[in-house]
Amino acid sequence: MTSPTPVATTTDAAAPGSRRGVVLDMTLLIALVAATIVVAESIGVRSVPLTGSITITVLPLVFAVVLTMVLGIPAWRKGILRRVYSPRTIGFSGAFLIVIMLPLMARYGADVAPRLKEILSIGWVFLLQELGNLGTVVLGLPVALLLGLRRHAIGSTLGLGREGELAYISEKYTLNSDPGRGVLSMYLMGTLFGALFFSFFAPVLLGTGLDVRALAIASGMGSASMMTAASSTLAAQSPDLQDTIVSYAAASQLLTSFIGTYTMVFLAVPLQRAMYNLMMRGRDRLPARGPAPVLGAGAAAEAKTAPTARTLFAPARYGTFMAVLLLSVALVLFTQQMKLWVNPESTPITALTLGGIATLWLFSLLGLVIGDLMTLSRLPVVRDFPVLGWVSLVSLAGCLAWDGFVDAIGAVDFLSLTTPILAFAGVSVADRLVDLSKTSWKVAITAVFVFIGTYVGSALLAQFGLSVAGG
Repeated sequence: MTSPTPVATTTDAAAPGSRRGVVLDMTLLIALVAATIVVAESIGVRSVPLTGSITITVLPLVFAVVLTMVLGIPAWRKGILRRVYSPRTIGFSGAFLIVIMLPLMARYGADVAPRLKEILSIGWVFLLQELGNLGTVVLGLPVALLLGLRRHAIGSTLGLGREGELAYISEKYTLNSDPGRGVLSMYLMGTLFGALFFSFFAPVLLGTGLDVRALAIASGMGSASMMTAASSTLAAQSPDLQDTIVSYAAASQLLTSFIGTYTMVFLAVPLQRAMYNLMMRGRDRLPARGPAPVLGAGAAAEAKTAPTARTLFAPARYGTFMAVLLLSVALVLFTQQMKLWVNPESTPITALTLGGIATLWLFSLLGLVIGDLMTLSRLPVVRDFPVLGWVSLVSLAGCLAWDGFVDAIGAVDFLSLTTPILAFAGVSVADRLVDLSKTSWKVAITAVFVFIGTYVGSALLAQFGLSVAGG
């Protein structure tokens, strides 16, 4: 697990590095996120009909990320916005976005628990759809080469450009190489626009007649924000199947987190190499070598950065984690209250809701502890399993042990967990908007086909599997 670390202080207007400066920056950041939640939830859920059979449902989470991204455009940062989008607040949002997201991961574990037997009964379908992630290569690579990207295409089409692809490409080619620049560009595209793309694309596919369960399974593509966007939109389109959609997406996401790296190394890499050599026809050739180490940067680099129990479990570090988790669940509660003000018929806040909030906080913290403990393991399959996955497993185990946890967490409105996350996500990428403007338009086009390839490929295989299973 790569754990976030406190953001270093930076020079700003109010006593740089002082406690007062930190408090002011964090206060402004929280105020921005709260105001964004108010605006996004006031707009509410909007339906945009494209055709007679296809309707796009735009959720508050979309408005949240767009608003904080637009306000963060560097050229617009004047007056108070310059201080709101200070290096400290942007750095904090990026470094702790994973921690802020953990209560949502705990919710996914609780959603899986009541339907675990049902999921296990068609478990092979979830395994089958994993092959759909090869769609990034099958569809994206020909487009990238047609656009003339050449070796940039190696990094930009290996996957969605998430952490696993970054780790593999950086070790095999370095990030200063053409494949390295390709994967960084894809990472940027996915970070900025991945959630937005899938929030629009998922209902488009639903309108084609694909089973909503197949689309839910396909939503577990290895990116928590993209999975959340796709599954949340599907749940809004089919509210009677919300629990099934969320649980299927969460189970698929958990499986992808566990075996996604190995699917990439042992299937996607050889396929990409073969297709690249075939399509380049001798103008360039990738060497036929065994797979590079899955993760890590070599023994020398690892020795310098290897974590120890003393550094991982430092009181100050966990004190920060506990505070950030408290902020996250507090904003979830605030969002749920906003929904009630806008729509009195939405999920009410009761004593059970408060118990659910506390349970999400506890499961998130336990997942962090277990993730840190596993970081000390010598087994890569355990050491490199993401903290998001550990939190989901902790929640799943707790909810299987006692149904009361399921009831409590179920009293927390699902969509209220997503809006604060996307608000912070918009702040975290504010400084990257300039970088994106420098990214080749060719990579942007490639990204669209990579996104389509992985989602459509997984959805079709899941649809096939469900039909064979007689679902």
